[in-house]
Amino acid sequence: MRFLKHVPVLIFDFIVCGFIGWAYETVITSIAMGRFTDRGVLPIPVLPIYGLFALILPLIFRREHNAFLVFFGSAAGATLFELAGAYITEAIWHKRLWHYGDWKFNFFDGRISLFSSLIFGGLCLLFVKAIHPFSLYLNGKAPKTFAISTASLAAVLIVLCFVLR
Repeated sequence: MRFLKHVPVLIFDFIVCGFIGWAYETVITSIAMGRFTDRGVLPIPVLPIYGLFALILPLIFRREHNAFLVFFGSAAGATLFELAGAYITEAIWHKRLWHYGDWKFNFFDGRISLFSSLIFGGLCLLFVKAIHPFSLYLNGKAPKTFAISTASLAAVLIVLCFVLR
């Protein structure tokens, strides 16, 4: 039952970081293409790969307070996560969902790039130092039944988006 009190935090983190990832990628791609380009893979503005990484970060940096280590450690981790995600999505859907071939310092045939890694490091630092603590704060202030009900509803919506995709 102790786990249940953390479910709203996990879902909030997943949704917020998934949305930030969607916004970041949509803006970058829209600028590069010269027109609006929705980078979403779901019918809602959430990129699951960003949300999944947000679930891992608090476990890795639970006791780390050094911003330098959080930035570079998460940049490296996010880059490895992105590389693995690229190969997995290509194996499952037989198409590339992202490609950095036109970016300087891209590696593994454009699956990752130094510039995106630095952006990920900054986003992860923002998450570890601000978003996740705010999520914990909100969860502590909200009535437990409201937090769990809202989180459950959001989780069902996300699962439906995956299933109905």
